[in-house]
Amino acid sequence: MIIRHEKVKAGIIGWGENTLLLADLLTRYAKNIELVALSTSYDTGRDYAIRNLGIKHIFTHHKQMMDLHEIDAVIIAGPGAEHTEQIIDSLKAGYHTLYELPAALDIFNAIKIVDAVEHYPSQIAMGALSHRYDSKYKKIKEKIQSGAIGNLIAVEVYANQFRDNKTEKTDPGIVRDMLLSQIDLVRWITGQEIISVSSNRVGEGINMTYAHFTASLEGGQSCTFTANRQSHQPHGSSIKIIGSDLEIYFRAPIETYEYAEISNGQLTPTYLDHDNKKEYMDILNAFLYTIQEKVKPNDTVKDIMSNTRTALAFEECLGLYGPVEVEL
Repeated sequence: MIIRHEKVKAGIIGWGENTLLLADLLTRYAKNIELVALSTSYDTGRDYAIRNLGIKHIFTHHKQMMDLHEIDAVIIAGPGAEHTEQIIDSLKAGYHTLYELPAALDIFNAIKIVDAVEHYPSQIAMGALSHRYDSKYKKIKEKIQSGAIGNLIAVEVYANQFRDNKTEKTDPGIVRDMLLSQIDLVRWITGQEIISVSSNRVGEGINMTYAHFTASLEGGQSCTFTANRQSHQPHGSSIKIIGSDLEIYFRAPIETYEYAEISNGQLTPTYLDHDNKKEYMDILNAFLYTIQEKVKPNDTVKDIMSNTRTALAFEECLGLYGPVEVEL
């Protein structure tokens, strides 16, 4: 695809907290990418876009945006169940496409996306996987790959989501909403696939629902995933990398990052301000770079398939206590 404008002109599909942040960044801070269109079924979203963001083209359905020849790229940030159709329609229309996870909710739709990506090689299709473009996560990945941690022994992942209403304990959203990006993080940061998973704790507590999974990596290392939805803790996540020579702990809540290394019994902690805007700007800048430099994004069609297969195995585990193999 040839960029039609000096600035990359983009449209957003969806409306919510993340969409609002992206729209704000694109209209106030981004230099080489401009937001000119938005599609949402929500009246409040359309009204806000007109009154506060000055967006030129407002639509009620994403297919209306597909006929707009004034844009070069589409950012998909609406409900996950609609992503597959929107990704495919965007690529068919000739637009570079940045999408939030999940790309697909089942293998059939994942294959449809892969077919579309391969059929339209001139268009960029990139997942909004912030950890792949975050210097702090890159540092951890480099330490694993360089052997600085010694032999990788285990990985522990924790995710918390604030939720003030009760959720069914077998709700697959606890995987799709909370653990899908963590699944990709583990696959990417270790360079290994998750080959099996079992659930040994799923249930409810006071104002909370939770799920705990134990998984195995290709190299035989163990990996645990814990997801909590609760009313008394804010959004946040953490990852612990356990190596034979070094342990790395990284916590990413809303306001402060916490990074720590433990080697020979010595703890080295670091606290870093968490800038949610920078996290999304990193994604937007990476997307812009792939478009302008005509390079492939960090994630591929293999990641779409692997993340979908693995997430489905996690969902199958909800309410079960035996291991579920992940088809590679």
